[in-house]
Amino acid sequence: MVRWDTFEPADFEYDFENDKLAIHGVTFEEAVEAFFYDFRIRRNKRDDNRFQLYGRTIAGRPLEIIFELKPGRIVRIITGWPL
Repeated sequence: MVRWDTFEPADFEYDFENDKLAIHGVTFEEAVEAFFYDFRIRRNKRDDNRFQLYGRTIAGRPLEIIFELKPGRIVRIITGWPL
């Protein structure tokens, strides 16, 4: 079980060849920022390896980010959109 209140990602992965963030007007940098500010996380209902993060960018833009947590605290960002 991950303790999200103390979680610090070691690194981030993203498939830039299949950019799903841009479709929703979100940059990779904004998605990463959401992991370092006030956020909450819940497990994805359809896939036990995926999670939903509700957070904000440095500028305060609210985002929902779908991600997978890989071994070694590696966060693989899948997609995201503004709230």
